[in-house]
Amino acid sequence: MAVKTFFKKIDIRLREALQKRGSIYFSYIEVIFKYPWLCLYNTGLILEARLFNRAIIHVIGDSHLRPFVFRSPFLLHHISQATAYNLNKDNSFSQSKKYLNSFLPAINKQRDVLLLVFGEIDARVHIYLQYEKNNKEISIDRLINATVERYGETIRKLKADGFAVCVHGLPPAARKDFESKLPFLGSPEQRSEISREFNRKLGEFCRRGGVAFIDMQSIAADENGFMKKEYAADEVHLNRKIVSFARGRIIEAFGGIKNFDR
Repeated sequence: MAVKTFFKKIDIRLREALQKRGSIYFSYIEVIFKYPWLCLYNTGLILEARLFNRAIIHVIGDSHLRPFVFRSPFLLHHISQATAYNLNKDNSFSQSKKYLNSFLPAINKQRDVLLLVFGEIDARVHIYLQYEKNNKEISIDRLINATVERYGETIRKLKADGFAVCVHGLPPAARKDFESKLPFLGSPEQRSEISREFNRKLGEFCRRGGVAFIDMQSIAADENGFMKKEYAADEVHLNRKIVSFARGRIIEAFGGIKNFDR
């Protein structure tokens, strides 16, 4: 018990110190035993990039960035519980806009690439929640359009500011029914349809704007739009099998102007 209390005290201090870097998706044990190694990995990646002018792919997102931990040349910036809809909102619950803006100065616009990973929680929870809260008077299609447009505000701004931006598509929906304190989530079939449509419209938005889009559902979804078991880390997250696919698509999009040689 005393050892566990000691670890928790260290965890609290570490988390307080790391708040300015964004909240981190680790348990208190991992903060102590895993996060320091990740810091060393990040330091080595940054040093290599500076010495050899090699591109870093900065992954900014919610918990769905986890497959990219310790995977070169990805450097992670995690924002807990962030939604695509509120990414451009001041003083949102997750403070996502504040954290996003705090990460940007560390990104070398000429050398690096920015990968955004948001939207899964919108598709799994919030779109259907708003549909029911509004007594089904606002269609799901309209709510998806509004979410893509709000997310698109951030995407457009980052591109206009000179960042090489690419967007991680939504992971496929899970078949499992979730137990939640939220009053509305929709059935697995409804979530699958929302996820597929959101992903399709987000991809169309990116293509119209000349933004690279990594369609994860093209490899990780089955014929019904649900997550394939071989790509599942758990009920909602993809595993590391997606990393090589993402890396390949990013190199394909930016290889002519960025140095990915390693």
